[in-house]
Amino acid sequence: MTKRLVASAAVLVLVLPSIASAARGPRAPLQRHTAADTKRAKAIVLRRSDFATGWTLDPPAKSNTPCTAGPNESSFVQTAKVNPSFTYKDGVTNVGSEADIFRSVAEARQDWRASTPSLLGTCLLQSAGAGFGKKTHIRIASATTLAAPTGAERGLHYRYVLSVGSTKPANLVVDVVALGRGRVTVVLYALTVRAPLPAAVVKGLTGVLASRLDAGQGITA
Repeated sequence: MTKRLVASAAVLVLVLPSIASAARGPRAPLQRHTAADTKRAKAIVLRRSDFATGWTLDPPAKSNTPCTAGPNESSFVQTAKVNPSFTYKDGVTNVGSEADIFRSVAEARQDWRASTPSLLGTCLLQSAGAGFGKKTHIRIASATTLAAPTGAERGLHYRYVLSVGSTKPANLVVDVVALGRGRVTVVLYALTVRAPLPAAVVKGLTGVLASRLDAGQGITA
């Protein structure tokens, strides 16, 4: 792995949390967290014990540049948002999850419908551009809709390959997998270099999140 790939991936790790939900800033849902919903969100997201050896919990992410391409969701209210992430011992591979709980099922579903491949791709480019700087050439080499996970009310899986640089581009792969039921949406995102995270690993982590989402299916009102 070249130093350029490592440096490029390390920068993107810093901005990944900002694409777990498309909207940020004044267009984002209002944050009015409750103790009960925050407890449920924390029970759903990934934890260190869900990973094999070699993974470390990241420090809390700092605020990133808002995505201006998202829909106006400022009338929505999120009653919980929890988003831990983990980095592998290679210092590059990164996996995170985010649990969002809305005040109503209707708002959760409207937010879900806004999460289109093109919107998330645009927000990813904006976040990466802010992280790398304007002089770095960044483009989406490919955007693929993969088979969605089953077993939940809502499911999606998008994969993006980012080309970073102009002379000898570095290819970074970002997977976004999401599940939703009732008021709850949970997102799994992964950053890798050259090749995506092994399908068995993605399936296993998605299964963990799905089982915890099932445990919280009573959150519907």
